[in-house]
Amino acid sequence: MLVYVLQRARTALTADSIAYAALALVLSLASLIVGLLWTAPGFTTRRQLRHLRRVTASKKNMQDQYDEKYAASEGTPTTGPVRIKAIFIHPIKSCGPVELDRAVVTKAGLLHDRCFSFAVDAADEKRSDDTRTLHFISQRTKPQMALISTELWLPRETSSSSTQNDALVHAGGAVRVTFPDPEPAGLVRRLQACLEQGRWNATPQCTLNVPLTPTLRYLSASELTPRPFTIHAREAHGIDMGRVGAVAAALPKLKRLLGYHERRTLTLLRCTPETLTRTDKNLAPLSRIGSRAVHGYTDQQPVNINSVASVQAVSRLLPAENRPLNALRFRANLWIAGAAAYDEESWTRCRVRGEGAGALATTLSVVCRTSRCTMPNVDPARGTFSAQRPDEGRSKGRPQPTTALVRHRMVENGNAAALGYLGMHAVPEDRDLNAAREKRVNLVICVGDEIEVLERGEHVYGSTGGLY
Repeated sequence: MLVYVLQRARTALTADSIAYAALALVLSLASLIVGLLWTAPGFTTRRQLRHLRRVTASKKNMQDQYDEKYAASEGTPTTGPVRIKAIFIHPIKSCGPVELDRAVVTKAGLLHDRCFSFAVDAADEKRSDDTRTLHFISQRTKPQMALISTELWLPRETSSSSTQNDALVHAGGAVRVTFPDPEPAGLVRRLQACLEQGRWNATPQCTLNVPLTPTLRYLSASELTPRPFTIHAREAHGIDMGRVGAVAAALPKLKRLLGYHERRTLTLLRCTPETLTRTDKNLAPLSRIGSRAVHGYTDQQPVNINSVASVQAVSRLLPAENRPLNALRFRANLWIAGAAAYDEESWTRCRVRGEGAGALATTLSVVCRTSRCTMPNVDPARGTFSAQRPDEGRSKGRPQPTTALVRHRMVENGNAAALGYLGMHAVPEDRDLNAAREKRVNLVICVGDEIEVLERGEHVYGSTGGLY
């Protein structure tokens, strides 16, 4: 009986009806896909950026960081110039980086670097949200923060009447923040994630646009007053961006991702020119830098320099299961290539030579080694701590690369809390910033710029005390 019905149905269908049915099916699927994409959270926030442009590098300059051509061992003679291989900023402290082809140098470091920071209250505080003491959070205790990615979006160079009314244009742009959705997702949300990310096993993501500069369009005048919080042992200040609607809506999910109780206060703080902090350790001579060094939410110094050769040298010290060592664990601003491993530790002044006629040079006073903490142990791709295989009779392995750094890279004793040293802190010198200001241009450094070492010397962390 069933075979008979199927035969009658087939004879009833004509070529035209089959074509129409196929077309209707295709149009229905297309409408479904468009509908899913249009209502997907990622596309919703992306549409809000229509008058902005994404600022990113033209290619991933650290993609070949493991290549042997960068493996110049300590003390090895090198030929050719030292150059900037890659430039990174971290708009939100301890979250994902943004890679750039070029960066604007300011007195407080690279523009937009560490200008935001997440902060949380103490677990046992019972005061109101407005009076609770806030402390910054980082991957040291919350490695999942490595999974919070950021994008930098700035206003387009051309403007129109429609762009002038765009709140994000008035805010100077936005930081687009994306993190894994900690809540169970239904079928529709999973389909949207697959379409958004272009892969079948995609994890649903939460996205939000954080205005780059808080304005009255987002916050009232009273809410623009900075509130205090602590970064390590120092007091910092920032505008509470947790009062912005998009941020406030995302914070409950972010709490769940990071494992905070829903009653805890978690917020995002924004540094402003008025809340910059003077550096009080490892001070560069005023005769070089012109005026006292300042920084936002970086740890003490405005700029961090590191070398691909140095990271490769550390990688060779690790157990086989922990190699190769991803340099991005060390979160430098400027990655250099062309120098032997650890050569940068002897620099006390260097000049970044801009390419092209009329390009301004950028001189940096290199003030101290970077004393490392446990953050390099975080795998930025997984948001988990790395360790070597456990020793016999033990359930947990030793953390890496901290274990290797403590064993092989305690090259000085300036910081009793240091877990090894790698990388250098630096401060921009005023004369170049002033020259750019006189010409009414930005002081810019670019990938590929040559670095000239002007002076060398010895470094001991903290040796300058509190005196310039």
